[in-house]
Amino acid sequence: MTTATAAPTVRRRTLTPALCGAAAVLACGMIAVGLAAGAAPDERWQLAARYTARLAFLLFMPVYVASAWNRLAPSAGSRWVMKRRRSLGLAFATTHTIHLGALTTYNVVAGTVPDPATLIVGGGAFATLYAMVLTSNDAAVRRLGGRRWQSLHRFGMHYLWFVFAFSYAGRVLGGKLEFAPLLALALAGLGLRITARAVSQGRPNGRVPSIRHASTGAQDGSSAR
Repeated sequence: MTTATAAPTVRRRTLTPALCGAAAVLACGMIAVGLAAGAAPDERWQLAARYTARLAFLLFMPVYVASAWNRLAPSAGSRWVMKRRRSLGLAFATTHTIHLGALTTYNVVAGTVPDPATLIVGGGAFATLYAMVLTSNDAAVRRLGGRRWQSLHRFGMHYLWFVFAFSYAGRVLGGKLEFAPLLALALAGLGLRITARAVSQGRPNGRVPSIRHASTGAQDGSSAR
């Protein structure tokens, strides 16, 4: 008589700890660079906050455009980002939390208090970010339901994009042109998402053809004629 053995539990490997750890190391490195570059304590922490914010933005953008990128031009890179979008988002949250620490330290050292608009908009961004972090798991998806979960994360992504873009736009309009590439990157990301949505709505089945498939289709169509 043989006894049945339970099937082994398959655990999905995740890069979340590694990506979050790497993000934390990079953010701490940005703080070190800022502290080394500044002349006075307040300037040092201001630079630390600025550099960590830039790093957080660069980690945020691949997550923001992942779906649109993969729909318009699927590739090994886009599929890698899509598959690990949750882990990349948590890595961004790690960096942005370190940025919050650097920014708070700057305000304490400089003896400044952000204006009410900054506190409301910026504070709302962090509140939204942490709401997304707390719901970045399968259990939260089941509790909230797919539609409500998607609505929360879609709103959060656009709100965070707005805060970054608005901040960089204000600096560019104020004459700080070194922020222009960051603003251009933010606008390009929004444009990519708008393009993917427009193309998707124009398809009868709601699917977006990849650039490769679109070019193949055009060739097939021309040969058929």
